[in-house]
Amino acid sequence: MGLDARGIIAAVQIATYGPLLFVAVFLAWWERDRRMGWAFLGVLSVLRLMGGITHVLSEYNPTNVAERTIYIIAEGAGQGPLLAATLGFLRTVSQHSLDKTLVFSRGIIVCALSGATGVILAIIGGARGTSATTWDEYNDNVTLRHVAIILFIILFSGMLCIVMYCWMNWNSILRYRRRLLIAITMTVPFLLVRIVYGVLSAWGPATVTFVGGHQVPVRPSNSGLGKFSAASSQWGIYFVMSVMMEYIAVAIYLLGGVLIPLRKEILYESEKSDGDYRSGYGGAINKKNGVVVEPA
Repeated sequence: MGLDARGIIAAVQIATYGPLLFVAVFLAWWERDRRMGWAFLGVLSVLRLMGGITHVLSEYNPTNVAERTIYIIAEGAGQGPLLAATLGFLRTVSQHSLDKTLVFSRGIIVCALSGATGVILAIIGGARGTSATTWDEYNDNVTLRHVAIILFIILFSGMLCIVMYCWMNWNSILRYRRRLLIAITMTVPFLLVRIVYGVLSAWGPATVTFVGGHQVPVRPSNSGLGKFSAASSQWGIYFVMSVMMEYIAVAIYLLGGVLIPLRKEILYESEKSDGDYRSGYGGAINKKNGVVVEPA
């Protein structure tokens, strides 16, 4: 038996997030200024690999509730690391300029805690759901997943406020980090679509039923919120609103990481500071290029 459309998507995710994991780990080690962002992209890669592998396995063993539950957990929990990665890159934007302000010294921590708590609740709710033997037990764990989604919404809202704060203080941000802010801003619409899909999916119908105290996997209805379920046979909405939105956001961050030379900025700022020091002894500074001009 071959893979269906969702299985093929899962296989593609395995093929893409596998290399991304190694790239994220390397960049987290290599680029200290953007370490937080790359680290969370690595966590996202791990969750997508887990989800992809268990999804493929579940198609060959459709009665296995645990495998189906794992990929549904990974699908929902992955929103947290993606949003947290955005926070990490915003932290990079603020370095040497806004990082001492209350918004960044406290706001980033509050948002990060919301995201981390959301991921934990999503995993706990999904894991406990596999051992539920009644609808009451199952619904209690679904509630945990709903709380997780609410925390992700709080995280996204906080992230959006921080982005707006950065734009309001554009002139205070270092030159090359402004480019990173532009890249982050470009991802906001795609992250919003991803969050909307996560909300609709979390409030969709159950993917199991109970027979004699045991869970039996079922395909949810393709009407109403059922079409947004991670187990729905309508894969188009899932592919566009979830998979593609994440791919686009990750691609923007990768391009930003490669094309925005923060190391060059450090040299620029160093030369500029050195020029300011020299100017006290008759030197002059080219403010446009940050180049020291010695007196004649």
